[in-house]
Amino acid sequence: MADHGGRSAAGSTPRGGVRARLQGDWTLVGLSTAGVCFIILGLIAFALPAAYEGELLLLLTPHHALHVMDVAGSFAVGLGVVLTWLAGRLWQRQMRR
Repeated sequence: MADHGGRSAAGSTPRGGVRARLQGDWTLVGLSTAGVCFIILGLIAFALPAAYEGELLLLLTPHHALHVMDVAGSFAVGLGVVLTWLAGRLWQRQMRR
């Protein structure tokens, strides 16, 4: 028989592929989902109309100010970026095994 390098003759994924490596491990999916949700929530907080932005924290110019929801949106987007970055690092680590 011919040696196919651990793959079937049809060229499908090798044995022990992605599905076998991630079976039962929801950490990666959870981190990615949480990250995307935090990014979306942060962007929604940035897009709020002036009536919903909350208390004024810092007046930069007469037309530019920093409100509570701007800070909350920045925090949420930052947290989402960190979570999705961690999920990417975890994905790379699992693929190298």
